[in-house]
Formats: sequence, C-alpha cells, structure tokens
Amino acid sequence: MILNNDRVADEIYASIKTAVLCQKYKIGDTIEVQNLAAEFGVSSHIAEQALQLLCQRGLLNQLTTDMYDVKETHTKEFYYSGRFQIMFLNMEYIIQRLKETNVPIVKSPLIIHVEAMKDGVQNRDYTAYIDACEGFYLELCKQASMSILGKSLRTINEQLTAFDDIFGKKFLLTSSMCTVEAVELILVALEDRDYERAISVVQQLYHYYISLLVD
Repeated sequence: MILNNDRVADEIYASIKTAVLCQKYKIGDTIEVQNLAAEFGVSSHIAEQALQLLCQRGLLNQLTTDMYDVKETHTKEFYYSGRFQIMFLNMEYIIQRLKETNVPIVKSPLIIHVEAMKDGVQNRDYTAYIDACEGFYLELCKQASMSILGKSLRTINEQLTAFDDIFGKKFLLTSSMCTVEAVELILVALEDRDYERAISVVQQLYHYYISLLVD
C-alpha cells in the first residue's frame, strides 16, 4: 500500500490541531517529532511536515530541530474554541441541575425560541438567530434556577462579536442548521427527562463546532 504523504500529514495536522483547540495540549506542552511519528506510524519527515503546518498557523513554536511546544495564541480558532468550551460545559451543567431537581421543563417558552431560531436561519437573519439562541439558553438557565450563567453567555457573545464580526457571522450561520436540529433533540430529551441523552447531544454539537474550526 502506497501512502499519500500529503494526506497523512494533513490528517496528523488536523488531529493535533483539534487536540490543541480542545486544550488536551496545554500552553507550553512539548511535542517531539519522533514520538509523534511513532504514535501515527509514519516517518519523521511526515510528522515534521504536520508540525511545521501547525507552526505556520501560529499554534506551535519550534524549539529545536525535533521538538515543538504549544504557544500562547490569539488565532480566531483558538479564541472561539475556548469560549465554545465554556458555553457547552455550562449547558451540561444546566442539564445536570435539571436532573438533580427532577423538575419537568416548561416547554412552551422554549419552543418559542426554537421557532425563532428556525425563522432566523430561513431568513438568513443573523441578529434574529443569535437573539433566539440566547433566549433559549437564558430560559433554560431560568428553569434550572441558574440565571447567573446567562450573564456569562451575554459576555461571551459580546466578546465574539467585538473580536471579529465577519468571522463570527460566517461561522454561526454555517453551523445554524445543525444547531437548530440539536436544540430540538435536546428539548425532546429534556421533556422525556432523558438527561443523559440531552448531554450526549450537547457533546456531539460541541465536537461538530470544533470540527468546523479545524477544517
């Protein structure tokens, strides 16, 4: 079997980039060429090619000829991934609280926001879509008696918009259809009090967001 070296290097690049964005690698963690090559079963040349790509994207520093480390970065992908992680962990926390209290959700106000999300997607109305997403999140916070988390969401939304409005709009509209579908699944799971299924959907949506950043 003849391997396509460029494709293999791209796969390693995507894998390491995902690990960095998900913070499995922390700032300052080192990656050795030989260890990476052994992990993926490839030559040192291919592993080095992938690491050089990550340097070009601003995620790694080259320390020596065969050693790299994770650098502090301000790239859009890293900035967004950290904030998405906070948002989705908060969502899991809210669902866990609903599970602990075992109080049924009030569906009608949540459905209003879901329908508004759909309208925003259909009309390509970024502001309406974001407002509806925020409304759903805040209503869920309210029903879980965790309104304090709603303040963190508003702060994150303001930060993302201020950081790069064009990048944010493109990303969130690209992910909007899957987000709406996921929110509907979460709502059904919560109505059924199947909290583990709801958390699973949240985690799948988070990994989808990260996959978009990696592409």
